[in-house]
Amino acid sequence: MRLAIVVPTYNEANNVSALTQQISEVVTGVPGVDTTLIYLDDSSPDGTADLIQRIAPSHELSNFHVRVMVKQAKEGLGAAYIFGFTQLLHEDFDYFLQMDADLSHNPKYLTGFIHQGTLGTDLVVASRYIPGGGTPDWSLKRRVLSRGGNFYARNVLSRRITDYTGGFNMYSAKLLRRIKPHTITATGYGFILVLKYRALLGCTSMTELPIVFFDRTHGQSKIPRNTLLRNFVLVPRIRMLRGR
Repeated sequence: MRLAIVVPTYNEANNVSALTQQISEVVTGVPGVDTTLIYLDDSSPDGTADLIQRIAPSHELSNFHVRVMVKQAKEGLGAAYIFGFTQLLHEDFDYFLQMDADLSHNPKYLTGFIHQGTLGTDLVVASRYIPGGGTPDWSLKRRVLSRGGNFYARNVLSRRITDYTGGFNMYSAKLLRRIKPHTITATGYGFILVLKYRALLGCTSMTELPIVFFDRTHGQSKIPRNTLLRNFVLVPRIRMLRGR
């Protein structure tokens, strides 16, 4: 199984060393998996891309590799994923796993994703809202807003997914090619929502894995304040156009 772990970065120099080490420790202990960790950097002014290039050789193993792809302009999360997927889908990967660089997505959960890959599961969604998942360090207001937003998305789109807004997910290469992520026009975190809904419509099998999500400890959140309002308007449009 050839796995690409795709991580967008912007000013994450404080996190990428620890994240690379943690991912390496988990995935290299799983037999039969060749993993490439690919950072998609938006020309971070803090030198994130340069740091990744410096540390990559020290992490190189027969079954683990580290790369950085530098995008010249900062255009948001959706544009970063399109930039990466457009090129990487021409390579010989079996699965693409997306996760954040801020250490809020614990690499220990990667073994669950990989297991689902060995079973041939098309779509694997990490969920904070099934038994075993949670957001223990969030404020009450943030929990209410997030749960409310996901409740709304589930009732408009499909109840098969409990966590539409989370960015810790895995797609088979065949599924990504079918749903053509480069044609998604939604930006920011709306891109993840549309991608996940398209994947749900196009997949032959899917499952959710519970995760406990913690806030970042270094750096600033990249989530715009108007994200909730934008996604509220986006959700019925996604249903009406069936993910287009």
